[in-house]
This record gives sequence, C-alpha cells and structure tokens, in this order.
Amino acid sequence: MTALERARLEVDEALKAYEACVEREEAQYGPEYERVTFMEYEAPAPDPCAEAFWRLVRAVRGYEEAGGHRDALDLKGHRARVYEALDKG
Repeated sequence: MTALERARLEVDEALKAYEACVEREEAQYGPEYERVTFMEYEAPAPDPCAEAFWRLVRAVRGYEEAGGHRDALDLKGHRARVYEALDKG
C-alpha cells in the first residue's frame, strides 16, 4: 500500500468516525441537538465530535502531504467546513 493509499484510508476512517459521532449526538439530543452542540462549542470541556472533526482535518492534510488533492476526496456535506479549517491552518 502506498503512502497516498494509506492517507486516503485514514481520511475514510476519520470521516466515518466523525459522521458516527454526529449521528450518536443527534440521536441522543434529538431536537435539542443544535443548542447542545453550540453549548459544547462554548464550553471548556472536550467535545468528542470536535475531536473527531479535527482528526478528519488532519487526515485530509496528510492526504495532501502524501501528494493527493482534496478535490478527489468525497467529504460529503462536510467539504466546506473541512476546507475552511484547512485554509485557516
């Protein structure tokens, strides 16, 4: 397996982990999901979905460093947010 293939696999795994985290939180909080995620964003406590998101961002950065192009990745509905995080550095 090449470095690029390993990096692509890491992106796929990170994306699945992030989406699973969001699904769990949506199921747990139901209609309060948006309010709860805002409160988590404002709180000093660790947010598991934020950690999963940053793992995804790091995986995409690793994919680019391995020679891949971010446009080749299917980041589903998360593309804009991931790109924004990447561009901010």
